Amino acid sequence: MLKAVRVMFAVAAAVVMCAGASAQSVKVDAREVEATRVQMTAMRDAFVKAVHDAGFTCPIAAPKLLIVDVPSFGSYEPSTNELKTSSWTQMTDGERALFHKFMGPNSTDEMARAEFEDGAHHWVFVHEMGHWWQECQKVSNVLKPYALEFGADRIAAAYWKEHDPSVIEHQRAVFEAIVTRWPNPVPEGQNAEAYFNINYEQLGPTPGYIWFQAHMCLKAYDEKPAPSFAQALRETK
Repeated sequence: MLKAVRVMFAVAAAVVMCAGASAQSVKVDAREVEATRVQMTAMRDAFVKAVHDAGFTCPIAAPKLLIVDVPSFGSYEPSTNELKTSSWTQMTDGERALFHKFMGPNSTDEMARAEFEDGAHHWVFVHEMGHWWQECQKVSNVLKPYALEFGADRIAAAYWKEHDPSVIEHQRAVFEAIVTRWPNPVPEGQNAEAYFNINYEQLGPTPGYIWFQAHMCLKAYDEKPAPSFAQALRETK
């Protein structure tokens, strides 16, 4: 059994919600929210420091962090320079249930929460910081959807390869399983990138979007020669 899934559950959550999951009341732990704010502030600042250490600066400030229930488990909004991420207790039962499902029938709360922390607060968060860097470079509204998403994956992959390769190792088997076991949404004879760009809005709330994200992550992981973090930043244009 695959024991880890760290990323595309943003989209998986959207799929579940579109399928009819209802809103649920939650009991939010204010201390946990504050602990999450401290944790994610440190993660954000470490990424910004890595950008500076690589010899780059950004004309905009580091993104403001909002610790809120976000069904995508992470999002960056260029227009407000805000990055949203969730704490465990802010999420609905349905959102938390996704992580139990990923861990299998014997999942415990501790196991599911660990997967959430690994996924939302490592891969997804740094992927969203990649989108912040794209806004630093003023390409958020210029790049087409595939280039925008793959570019953020490429930045995140390069960051984690230099700072904690276990993040990549933890996810590879999951993405490989998605790409090989799930239906390929690209019609035979069509180019994957072109198809994604044309059908981006329609793909959003479907498993096809998860397939594409897994495909892009693996492409970023397997790039040869692997770009350094500095190279990935420099080539964002």
